[in-house]
Amino acid sequence: MVKIPNLIKEFIEKQGIFAVGTVGENNLANVSPRIFFRVDENVIYWLDFFKHKSYKNIQVNPWVTISVFNKDELKGFQFRGIVSFITDEPKKTEIKEDIIKKVLEKNSSEKIKKLGEKNEVQVILFEPKVCYSLNPEEFSDMCIGSDVDSTHLFQK
Repeated sequence: MVKIPNLIKEFIEKQGIFAVGTVGENNLANVSPRIFFRVDENVIYWLDFFKHKSYKNIQVNPWVTISVFNKDELKGFQFRGIVSFITDEPKKTEIKEDIIKKVLEKNSSEKIKKLGEKNEVQVILFEPKVCYSLNPEEFSDMCIGSDVDSTHLFQK
């Protein structure tokens, strides 16, 4: 498992949003934003409220990509790794409530409040295997953290 450095953790939290890319059995990529999340030392949790494309893709293919970017600083990071669904209670409820509370403290929009009130929520656990810089002045194809041989990650 790749340890998420505090600098990157703080960067993700400051942006308040990241994009999740998934691919399912149709081999078409799906990208969707996430604002309900929590970044820990070795994992990122997020909530899935809808069970749409990302949810269905994850059931077929647990490999996902997460990208977070600051457009003003032209700085960002990309993680590739494996996801799973948290089903263990009370852990699932604890993570869900923690994430919702944190997001509602920062965002008072009615849409966000309504999402936070939904009962049927999936808690997703993301284990990063590889981390890349998305900074254009850096070598963005060079891995900055990995616990696997990233050249063979997506080969069948």
